[in-house]
Amino acid sequence: MKLFAGYDGGGTKTACVLTDETGRILGFGLGGPSNYLYCGREVAAESVRTATAEAFADAGLPMARLDTAYMASAAILIQHGDAHVPFFSTCIDAEHVICESDIYNIWFGAVRDTPAVITIAGTGAITYICSKEGHLRVGGWGPLLGDEGSGYDLGLRALKLACRMYDGREPKEPGFMDAMFRHYAVSTPGELLRLLNQGDIRSAVADAAKEVFVLYEQGSATASALLESCAEEIARSVRAAITRDGGAKEYPLILSGGLVRKESPLYAMLEVKLLQPGSGISKITVPQVHPAAASAALALYEAGLHDAVEELLVTAKGWQV
Repeated sequence: MKLFAGYDGGGTKTACVLTDETGRILGFGLGGPSNYLYCGREVAAESVRTATAEAFADAGLPMARLDTAYMASAAILIQHGDAHVPFFSTCIDAEHVICESDIYNIWFGAVRDTPAVITIAGTGAITYICSKEGHLRVGGWGPLLGDEGSGYDLGLRALKLACRMYDGREPKEPGFMDAMFRHYAVSTPGELLRLLNQGDIRSAVADAAKEVFVLYEQGSATASALLESCAEEIARSVRAAITRDGGAKEYPLILSGGLVRKESPLYAMLEVKLLQPGSGISKITVPQVHPAAASAALALYEAGLHDAVEELLVTAKGWQV
């Protein structure tokens, strides 16, 4: 039995879907961050190996060499995947390793080659207009130059506000500052700074976004304002992409990433901001196929197993992990 694997590698976690040559999903595994531009090669390699091992274990199979592996990674600019094959080949045991941006698997899994706006809002954030004619990018310049609308950006803004409240530079909202510090089991900005300076800072800061969502559900005005600002940053990227494209077409908008799941308040905020006449967005949706399953379908596609591609994508639609 030939085995194939698809990966979705981001700034916080790495998912792996294992399949056979018929397109049957065999197993699923999760590892830590694998965007090695930020977490480093050692951490990324371990994350990929862990996700692979978990997928084999979930399938009840011993580890074996893969025929084809498809890595969709946040570390890769679209159509620049070949430059990343040498690294990912060190942590994926496969006859063929193919690498591409984590935009491409989402596009393929959602609409294949139909033109669409794709926005990822997870640890980082980026927007593309994708079509067979080419790709147009907005944002995604990383934490140094701006990952606005991302979990990192949202978490950083929240932590800065908590520190300003602690200093008295910002009016204190009862519960907000304490909740943010409590999330990291600290009580002062100094303790928080020492904690964040250990290990993968970007992922650690992005983790604060989880607390913002909790506080929003509890009625926090500060959390609500932070999420509105986050939604506006994402909407601004989408509008900029459409404007740069000429503004003459309407596209579906596909939202992917932990921040913009359909049940997220950000999703509802973006509907209000972007589903307006003349916005250039015809509808907003989320992927029905898990990004790692879409990557597995692309591994089969690259191997010429087109019937298996169809089988996997149909099976994976709505598939829960």
